[in-house]
Amino acid sequence: MGRMENLRSTPVLDRAVALLHAGELVGIPTETVYGLAADASNPGAVARLFECKRRAWFHPISLLCDSAKTAFHLVAEVPESAARVAQRFWPGPLTLILRKRPEAVPDLLTAGLPFVGVRVPDHPLALALLERFGRPLAVTSANRSGHLSATTAEAVEAEFRDEVPLVLDGGRCCVGVESTVLFLADPRPVLIRSGGTPLDLLEEVVGPIDRETDFRSDTRRLGRHYVLRTPFSLIRTPEEIPASARKDAGLLAWGPCPEGFAICRSLSALFRLEEAAANLFGYLRELDECGLRRIYAMLLPERGLGCAVNERLRKAAEASATAGLGAGDYASNPSSPPSSS
Repeated sequence: MGRMENLRSTPVLDRAVALLHAGELVGIPTETVYGLAADASNPGAVARLFECKRRAWFHPISLLCDSAKTAFHLVAEVPESAARVAQRFWPGPLTLILRKRPEAVPDLLTAGLPFVGVRVPDHPLALALLERFGRPLAVTSANRSGHLSATTAEAVEAEFRDEVPLVLDGGRCCVGVESTVLFLADPRPVLIRSGGTPLDLLEEVVGPIDRETDFRSDTRRLGRHYVLRTPFSLIRTPEEIPASARKDAGLLAWGPCPEGFAICRSLSALFRLEEAAANLFGYLRELDECGLRRIYAMLLPERGLGCAVNERLRKAAEASATAGLGAGDYASNPSSPPSSS
């Protein structure tokens, strides 16, 4: 892989744009997680994006745009609700699912579905690239399907090595979890994925948001989630794990790290949800590479960004169980987090 570059340099921008025009992939920073970007108008580049990520062809890929005007040019109509949330939350960690204009968005990007996901990122380097490139980019998180998302350029390089010719280094992602995905193509808003924009703030703008799970089959096809190599379990408190089971286990903590674990990483020692979200994938990746017997993780309070972090922790635990790694002798795998903090 080419040397990681800082996008503030104009020659680097020129190089990234040239690579994209040539059908190559470029790793880019956003405020949520790092992305792999391709020219959305180039079918060969989009196909390469699917192949490099090892993404199932029936999983849609969203588009990053430099402005709401550009994003809404891709859709058949702009509901009033979409205009309101875009005005308040863009640029930002919010992807809107709207009915696409078929002539503007190829079926390859949307898995043949009549919807498209669009977002305006809140990262100066990503926006600079989008403005210079001059049209939307097809972007998916810069990790293999089922692997942890990358929140640093170094993690992208470790994941893809020589398969991506350029990674633009914009520093560590400040949000650290993927964007919230909100379906607004019908009168009833539906939350497809929790993420960097909290649900309660969205509801202040559009009113009650549906979270029906059976809606998902009409908008996306669910595949593997966050599969760790190390058995992974959820717990309510560290006290559930006896001292004898801590010696070769890791803990992803909420609050100060307790004693006795082989390695512990606190998402936030001071109980700050924003800090926890930013640390999530980096700490999970680190723990997964330590050769531990098991990783235990504490759930966060079910509010704000805590909802987004908890959703990803639950997916990791579900994937671990599905892969036959089990919940462990001492894991409670709680469905509800602590109500305090």
